[in-house]
Amino acid sequence: KSMMLDPRKIEDFIEQVRLTPAIWRKEEFGVSREHLNEIWAHFGHTFDISAEEAEKQWEYLIRLHRFMNKEASKEKFRFGKSEDVDSWNDADSSVADALSSFLKTSLDELLFVSEPTETSV
Repeated sequence: KSMMLDPRKIEDFIEQVRLTPAIWRKEEFGVSREHLNEIWAHFGHTFDISAEEAEKQWEYLIRLHRFMNKEASKEKFRFGKSEDVDSWNDADSSVADALSSFLKTSLDELLFVSEPTETSV
């Protein structure tokens, strides 16, 4: 297994997350840690990375989304807004800016509270 998600697969990764509401609606559904571990193990197998790396990739995407939406209020985010966005270095900022045009719409759908439609669940 690879240590990192192949960057060419990031859009597929986001789509698989979208198809797995237990990840992005885990609070609403009361998903257990044990069940999340099983989900991340499946993601790891699918994307040829470890379960831990799959979960880290998702956490990075959440953080990236917050960076892309610095002006949004914390109530708008599914997972709350952390202050670590301010601690991003120039390299993080450059990556976020570069990915924003490709990933922002998909991430907005998953990570803003009111965005997903019933048909996408």
